Amino acid sequence: MNDKRFIEESFPVKEVSVESAKEKNIRHGHISTLHIWWARRPLASSRVTNYAALIKAPENIDEWNKKRQFIIDFSRWENSLNPSMIEKARKEILEANGGVPPRVLDPFGGGGSIPLEALRLGCETYSNDYNPVAVLIQKCTLEYPQKYGKPKEIEETNTYLGQTQTNKRTINPLLDDVKRWGEQVLEEAKKEIGKFYPEEPDGSIPVGYIWARTIPCQKPSCGAEIP
Repeated sequence: MNDKRFIEESFPVKEVSVESAKEKNIRHGHISTLHIWWARRPLASSRVTNYAALIKAPENIDEWNKKRQFIIDFSRWENSLNPSMIEKARKEILEANGGVPPRVLDPFGGGGSIPLEALRLGCETYSNDYNPVAVLIQKCTLEYPQKYGKPKEIEETNTYLGQTQTNKRTINPLLDDVKRWGEQVLEEAKKEIGKFYPEEPDGSIPVGYIWARTIPCQKPSCGAEIP
């Protein structure tokens, strides 16, 4: 019986590498913006290598070509939250593993890319790391959003012109708390160090400064300060 996985037979390395490189320019909605991690793996390659390692290698060339094209399409950032593609990948992984979600272990999870994509594919996922920074990053990426970020409905009471109105709205409690406390920390930081970041004439506020030693130009007629 042939139980080889797709990734053992072939993999569209060139195409997936192109999509992985594009991720470096993404600044909104990407886990890389949560915290710097120097060995962070691209989500694109993590997603499709997980998928290719968990499905069987097709024996039919037409089916093989379809799977290969699916991997290329699935590696694109705009498809990372595509519900139909995620559902298709989950279904195929279950079929390839006897209807049981496979267990995936990343012993050195780092920034959490591989375990995050394994979770996205419906796997029973485990991750570990001996660096406490990596552990905290993974908790904030993989655990806390599931534990504290489930949408819930709240009631808000407003009084206008002597009349009280009660409205209901759905919030993400984790997102709400992070935003509220983040704004509070920002205000406290402004009080303590805001004077070192004065507003520019155009209204912009510097986020940092480059410091360098200077030496005077040795030409007598120049005298310019050179960094």
